[in-house]
Amino acid sequence: MFDTNKMSAADALLEAQKIAFAPIIFQCARLLRDWGVFELLQNNKNGLNIEKISKKLDIAPYAIQVLCESGFSMGALKLDSETYHITKIGYFLLNDEMTKVNMDFNNDVNYQGLFYLDEALKTGKPSGLHHTFSKKETIYPILSELPEKAKNSWFGFDHFYSDAAFKKLVDIMSKRGIKKLLEPGGNTGKWSIALTKASFDTTVTILDHQKQIDIALENAKSNSVEQRVKGIAIDLLDHSIPFPKGYDGVWMSQFLDCFAPKDIIALLKRSEESLTEDGRVYIVEPFWDRQSHEIGSYCLINTSPYFTALANGTSKMYRASEMKKFVYEAGLEVEDEIDGLGFGHTLMICKKS
Repeated sequence: MFDTNKMSAADALLEAQKIAFAPIIFQCARLLRDWGVFELLQNNKNGLNIEKISKKLDIAPYAIQVLCESGFSMGALKLDSETYHITKIGYFLLNDEMTKVNMDFNNDVNYQGLFYLDEALKTGKPSGLHHTFSKKETIYPILSELPEKAKNSWFGFDHFYSDAAFKKLVDIMSKRGIKKLLEPGGNTGKWSIALTKASFDTTVTILDHQKQIDIALENAKSNSVEQRVKGIAIDLLDHSIPFPKGYDGVWMSQFLDCFAPKDIIALLKRSEESLTEDGRVYIVEPFWDRQSHEIGSYCLINTSPYFTALANGTSKMYRASEMKKFVYEAGLEVEDEIDGLGFGHTLMICKKS
């Protein structure tokens, strides 16, 4: 992160105003993207004035002027006399897949709910979820019931980051000779399907809410691995319910960041108890203190308020150093770590102490 103490007072004040107006800037940037202004200017290298943009997109000149002036202020557009051009920032807002996924997630899932962040922080409850989508205790049981745009953006966000590491992780895990793998929080079954298609001797049992299990098993069937992908419906937060026993491995990918520390420790203890003596717990997380660039750290740190306001009110994106403490408290120890997977994921391999 840049050292703000080295900035001039004027520059620091400008940055403060960018934060103060951030909600407005966000919505203007989203509409410049969604209404085709960025794409139109990208395709017209010599730029266009307000009247021509308005005519080509069939949007009122007033609306185009309001959006383009905001785009100019945020650096996404360049104004040369009366002609607008797209800049590098506008290019990335339009074309960069990570930026698009993040913007959709924040608009369709988070934007309205984050108005209640103060309430969520004070109560430890996902107040934004309760005011916008559901009165459920967490977002996870109702993921498949979210409005279509919110559902697509949630899964798009989740899968974008996890899928980037999939190929390497499948390669690593398919070589470990695992016969029986337990996957708490298997979601739509993407990991279990990918692994069983690559490792023909592996059977995966997913633990999740019944609706997620149904989706995962349907996806497994359509991928012809239904004989080796199983499912058990369970309330993962009821720590009085033990995990099934006798597994060579427990797989937790982008899973533990969905829980508060006390729940993480309890889940890891239940995982440890489900293992054979030589079994391992595999934790995959994008830890914000293991990123190769500040872009990764920035995105991860600022995902935490989603967990507060919308997901459950108690979890966040963790540092690797925090996760190691949870691992040891659960009666496990870190045997190996592999960094730099996908968009900054770490594979933490844990064995019984």
